[in-house]
Amino acid sequence: MDDLAQLLQTHLGQAYHIEHELGGGGMSRLFVAHDNALGRSVVIKVLPRTLALAVSAERFRREIMVVAALQHPQIVPVLRAGELDGLPYFIMPFIEGKSLRSRIARGPLSVRETVAIMRDVARALEYAHRHGVIHRDIKPDNVLLSADSAVVTDFGVAKAISVAKAGDDGSANRGAATGVGVSMGTPAYMAPEQAAADPDVDQRVDLYALGILGYEMLVGTPPFSGRPAQALLAAHLTETPPSIRSRRYDVPPALGALIASCLDKDPAKRPSSATKVLWALDDPDITSGTFTSPTDVKHKKRHWPRVGAYAASIVAAVALGWAIARAGRAPSAAADPAARQLAIPAADSLRDSSRRGTSIALLPLLTADGDRTAAAFGEGVLSQLYSALSAVPGVRVASRTATNAVSANANATPAAVGRALNTALLLEGSAQQNRGRVRLTVRLVDVAADSTMWSEMYERSASDLFAAEDDVAKAIVTGLRPRMMAAEGDSTSR
Repeated sequence: MDDLAQLLQTHLGQAYHIEHELGGGGMSRLFVAHDNALGRSVVIKVLPRTLALAVSAERFRREIMVVAALQHPQIVPVLRAGELDGLPYFIMPFIEGKSLRSRIARGPLSVRETVAIMRDVARALEYAHRHGVIHRDIKPDNVLLSADSAVVTDFGVAKAISVAKAGDDGSANRGAATGVGVSMGTPAYMAPEQAAADPDVDQRVDLYALGILGYEMLVGTPPFSGRPAQALLAAHLTETPPSIRSRRYDVPPALGALIASCLDKDPAKRPSSATKVLWALDDPDITSGTFTSPTDVKHKKRHWPRVGAYAASIVAAVALGWAIARAGRAPSAAADPAARQLAIPAADSLRDSSRRGTSIALLPLLTADGDRTAAAFGEGVLSQLYSALSAVPGVRVASRTATNAVSANANATPAAVGRALNTALLLEGSAQQNRGRVRLTVRLVDVAADSTMWSEMYERSASDLFAAEDDVAKAIVTGLRPRMMAAEGDSTSR
């Protein structure tokens, strides 16, 4: 144990046993401890001395105990607060799981994962705001993922620090508190009124941060990333973030519009409450396939080899009917003979091959209408992936014709497509180009779990598309191989 850990153990006495220190606390120190009385693990967060010198520990304790009254499934509660040699600290339950920050580090999330996490965070905000508590520091580090649910931690800590740094009337030193970007929030996630040190901020600062959270989950980075703190604050005040649909084409318009609304510079133009955000997130259009524009569907049809538009529509309709029937129940003997002729032999062969290894379907890549460079790039990568993956022993790749036919249904979810094709895995993504660069975003879906196993973004120069296609295809195969081996192991164990 270092000096602080030993000091903390002495201070806590027999009530808690310090086990180890956690990383990821920023300037604060995080320790995992065992609650001896209740037999559970807890986390103890100790504020840094540089900050403690500027705050009143007693005022901090009073404010943090207001937060302790919050009891909600999506909020990590505060169990106890105190002072250790002038350093304020508080104790929370230990949450099994990982932070959203670590999940984003693996790559962008799917639309459905993003909406599910935004919904959980919005539920926490709705409850806290109803009880007069504003978080002021919503960011991936303060969102924990556990048991298929997201919970929010550090509720009210920013407010508690801010009040503790001010005088008894709460009016002093507000500007300094905001300037350091600690007491009033984190620069990358601060609303314009926070950046301007407005003393009258309300719950809409949390909704702005929720918008940035959604943006980052979908794109991989928040708006204005890569800038120093002061430049970030200035950007929040003066710059409009790039449209999220310009960064990622498979984002449904309804979701893009909600995030843009949350990121409005004017608080009056944002959703007025977390309740309204929840209403928007419950709209089926938020995650539905309506994001696929008619131009996207046309692009997919152009990939079907030598199939006329009329014949293609018939194939798509038959395959879709089979997919829907298969998703709900096993096909009956009286099923349409045409449907059985099209789908069943392919599905049977995939089922047989899954016993020897694993199976995967490669969905057509989404591109913007008229973006010929991105379309050519995506097509080249996809063609190489078909060849490369088909050569891997034990891997069965669903035929391109069947995959295109089933996925042509704009409302089909990735899981439904995978089940229709009887594949364990599914790869989907989008391609785009801008200013001489091409970007490919892909994610690997576990069909049975309907969850993302892996995602990655690749960006290359468009000056030599053949080289870029080859490079990205090899990188994707390298990324897929360990995940496919893991899927094969899971299949064998079952």
